[in-house]
Amino acid sequence: MEATIEPLDKAALPVNGRLLARQYHFPPTGDTDKDLAARIDHGGTGYWFPLKTANLDAAARKAGRIHEVVLKQGWATACRRFSRELIVSFEWCSNPILWTYTTIHTLVAARTSRHAPSAARRVIILEQDAGIRRALQWCVSQHPQFTVLACNSPGRFLHVSATQPPALVLLNRSLAERVGFDLSKGMTTLKPGVLALGYSVSVDGDQMFVSTPGGASGYLLKRVPPTAILEPFASAGRPPNFGRDDPLEIARSSFKELLRPRPDGGTRTVARLTPRENDVLALLSKGCVDKEIAQALGLSVWTVHGHIKKIFERMRVRTRTEAVVRYLEK
Repeated sequence: MEATIEPLDKAALPVNGRLLARQYHFPPTGDTDKDLAARIDHGGTGYWFPLKTANLDAAARKAGRIHEVVLKQGWATACRRFSRELIVSFEWCSNPILWTYTTIHTLVAARTSRHAPSAARRVIILEQDAGIRRALQWCVSQHPQFTVLACNSPGRFLHVSATQPPALVLLNRSLAERVGFDLSKGMTTLKPGVLALGYSVSVDGDQMFVSTPGGASGYLLKRVPPTAILEPFASAGRPPNFGRDDPLEIARSSFKELLRPRPDGGTRTVARLTPRENDVLALLSKGCVDKEIAQALGLSVWTVHGHIKKIFERMRVRTRTEAVVRYLEK
């Protein structure tokens, strides 16, 4: 859910003048579903920053500090010092598009790894961003059947994978070519018993939806909690045999529930909306921005924000794109 918080001193807010309540809880950070976040944009780059407080004044002050660091010391320093909210999409298959995705908060400090059982399969993560790398390590460690090692460079990855062979490699797809992996078709077998799964990182859900490649025969994107990023392996009902099982079949088994037709075709959730909320959503589906919706319906922009908040609550979605997709299913 996204909720615009209105009664704030706009001068205290960074750049775009808003704080939002975003229910993307990430357990290792100790935040709560009520904590606020701020979107900070500068120089063509922008991120959501969780503020770890539900207090409006404290949130505004922290957002101001982050903004000041961005202006004076640059994005690299800000990203090292403050946690960011990001979407990580795991690309199981490219045609049809079969992706799972989750929301993480980057971890700005190292964490103690759990002791994995001796029979756990090894996962190697290749990710250059330290905050993302630590967050993904935590996510993988929530699966008791896996143990995890993380590498911050292709050179380090090649060394570690040679000395401690993995069963699964998770790598940022922007680094795939640098280590000789072809992820154009999704998850792939590197050699007998070793799979490689690429992932992409997006600032928010809308950017993720837009970044999905065109031309596929179908699209299935499934949100999973950060504690279940390797859910497709678990949903098969037994530990996968990485040397024998077909990677594509592993992925498909996890998406079977999504492939079942919905009895209401989305109509039931849309029926919960008020007539005015339906009007707002109809204009959203046509690509209108808040100001255009306000002008078309004779409302203030703040009132449009309020309607969108209620739409998210009633439809149980978290982004405008998800709401529009649900609306178009009716």
